[in-house]
Amino acid sequence: MRGGSVPDPDKLVVLNAVLRVAARHPSLLAPVAFEELRRALAAHIPFASLVVLLPDDDAHQRFYTDTDNPKLPRDIRFGGRIPSDPAFCQRVYVEVRPFVCDDASLGNAMDRAGFEAGYRSYVGVPVRSSGDARVFAALVMSFPQPGEAGRAPIDLLEEIADIIGVGVERSLRSARERRLAMILDTSCDAMLAWDRSGRVTDANRAALTLTGLSREELIGRRIGTLLDPEPDPAVGLPQPDARLVLVARLPDGEARRLPVAATVTAVEDDPLVACHALLRDLSAWEANEREVVAHLARIRELEEQHRTLLDNAPLVIFRLDPRSLELVYLNHCAERLLGVPLDEALVTPGFLCGLHVDPEGTAAYEEAVLRARAGMRSSPYEARLARRGAHAITARGTIYPLVGKGGEVVAIEGLFMDVSVEHAARTRLIQADRLSTLGTLAAGVAHEINNPAAFILLGLDMMARMLDGPGVDLGPTVSEQVRSMLGELRDSTRRIVDIVRDLRMFARAPGGPRRIAVDVNRTVESALSLTRGQIIERARIVRDLGDVPPVLIDEGRLGQVLVNLLVNAAQAIPRNAPGEPAVTVTTRSEDPRTVEIEVRDTGLGIAQEIRDRIWDPFFTTKEPGAGTGLGLSISREIIERSGGRIYVESPIEGEELPHGGARFVIVLPAAGRGDSSIPPMPSTPPRSIRSGVRVLVVEDEAPLARALAEEIGRVHEVTLASGAQGALSALGSQRFDVILCDLRMPGMSGEAFYEKVAADRPDVAKRFVFMTGVGFGADVERFLAESGRPVLEKPFSAEDALSVIQKVVTRLGRAANPGR
Repeated sequence: MRGGSVPDPDKLVVLNAVLRVAARHPSLLAPVAFEELRRALAAHIPFASLVVLLPDDDAHQRFYTDTDNPKLPRDIRFGGRIPSDPAFCQRVYVEVRPFVCDDASLGNAMDRAGFEAGYRSYVGVPVRSSGDARVFAALVMSFPQPGEAGRAPIDLLEEIADIIGVGVERSLRSARERRLAMILDTSCDAMLAWDRSGRVTDANRAALTLTGLSREELIGRRIGTLLDPEPDPAVGLPQPDARLVLVARLPDGEARRLPVAATVTAVEDDPLVACHALLRDLSAWEANEREVVAHLARIRELEEQHRTLLDNAPLVIFRLDPRSLELVYLNHCAERLLGVPLDEALVTPGFLCGLHVDPEGTAAYEEAVLRARAGMRSSPYEARLARRGAHAITARGTIYPLVGKGGEVVAIEGLFMDVSVEHAARTRLIQADRLSTLGTLAAGVAHEINNPAAFILLGLDMMARMLDGPGVDLGPTVSEQVRSMLGELRDSTRRIVDIVRDLRMFARAPGGPRRIAVDVNRTVESALSLTRGQIIERARIVRDLGDVPPVLIDEGRLGQVLVNLLVNAAQAIPRNAPGEPAVTVTTRSEDPRTVEIEVRDTGLGIAQEIRDRIWDPFFTTKEPGAGTGLGLSISREIIERSGGRIYVESPIEGEELPHGGARFVIVLPAAGRGDSSIPPMPSTPPRSIRSGVRVLVVEDEAPLARALAEEIGRVHEVTLASGAQGALSALGSQRFDVILCDLRMPGMSGEAFYEKVAADRPDVAKRFVFMTGVGFGADVERFLAESGRPVLEKPFSAEDALSVIQKVVTRLGRAANPGR
């Protein structure tokens, strides 16, 4: 005997006990039978639990057990569905051999869960069918300790499995028959069966409900009294789902003829039944059919209402014949809006095309109609439409095809919406956005204007001192100084004039479009001049301007687009960004018909999820107050109205940038191939003040720095630094009583320089005096207020500089040497 041995007398006792349980219970899968079987076996074999497993599908088994251990997972319950163990199934169901697991902790997840619940080893044996000896179940006995399964009486378990196999198989067959009967009885369709004499032999619950008869009244009734016409196998049965009439009895006893769909099948191998029928009540279907007819009438009514709605909608709605492209429908609103009678409009050839006032509008309409005839949709366009006896209106046109089931265009439809008010509002928004752009640039423009102006003031002070001083002898040295100074003043004056001219161009009030031949490179230079102050704080400017033909566009509008793109490029680069951040402007003409302008930055780039939305009006990722969200939307509209296009690429392909960067490309069609007098400013010589103060001047404008050094150097000791890095080096080796620092400088700005010094040497930071041509703007105003340092607004005189130096030294005293 394999496994543990059981004496033959005891073995017979166990088998007799199992036989008695199987004889008493028609279903061994019932919990009460299972409990009795467990008690009978427990009297002779020490074990933890008894389980019968029934394969449910390729991956699962049904689980029947004698225990309700709370430590087991919730799905391991009587009749539960658990995953199959491939090794167990192969051994028991395929190889028809016992499966022994001596340590469940080494098994799969289900084995380990059983181990934790106290079932630490088990053995499974096949349960065979009584008819063909196939394995249809498994009997599993578990034990409380590892290793006990290997000592289990496997031969005895196999004989027990053979005994209970009959009962389990009977239980399954009985349950299957009950389920089938339940399905038939609970089916929503009526089922009738009758014998060869035509009398009903069986009916389900739905048949009783449908006929209105009790089972006693229905059984034995002739089928011909129920179904009309009577199905007769001798002459041929009706087709599946044939329409018959069922004679039913109403609750009040009256007969009612019900329409039914009948599927009648002849039965050849049943001695009692000749035919059975599946009947479906069609009363509700016929009611639905009547409802559909009513709905169709309602639809026709709604169509009429829809036509009325179209006629009264505040839109010009039309339909064109796709072959002739002439009007076949026009709503009544067109007559009211355009002032043309419908009858006249419908018979006028090319009526809608002739409404367009401008050639651009006519071309857009014709292109949209031709695309619709080809089955393609077009983007909406705007055009001016003529009105009889009134001013033209601005309308937005949308034209689209109606495509039939076969893919052919059966009609062309479209509508015109009066957007005159919206157009006027958008024009005002364009101007507001331009003003917003100018406001953003005002700080940079002021910086660029006031630096030269400050130099002019200081230069004029020097000239006045040199020329008006006693005993002036214009020797070679002084003459050279005067000539050099006059040359530099002249250059600065020209710079002021150019900047003011550029600002005036961009601030011009928007009128009608002025499309002239514009020098692209000159407009780029003007835009760079206006935005230089915004860019140099964050990046260097790279120009790559090619020899390109002029383009036809309003110069101010092109400048507006470029300024917007340059400002966006600067703002996309973080302050003090690592590496060599740059904003690059390129112009090129790869063919004589187009000119490309590219604005490229090495900044943060544009996230993919918002790349398509950046062109939407009012969409912005900037902080509130930093922009209207109209810049790119208006820029695209300006470029497209000029016959060009604008697109963006981010990240930039072929370049390895930390954040991807972005480049905006404008493509436009090619158009083909003096000194001002400046009144003198009076100069007031500085008053005598305390001398010998050590002053550090941090200024990136070389002429202004030299002029400051000359003027302040007459009284104090001056050291020049052209930028923040040079100033940091000077502060590391020398002491200074006052630091005059420009706010806007390339590379590290004055703000960043001050914050670094304040963090490392707060006592030195107190000696800062800021110089700026920008005394306004949210960032500047907030920084100046937080720092609390004196400010010299450019242009300022030498006396102003000397006065503020005296105040700082008077308040703070002289600075200590670095080594003290």
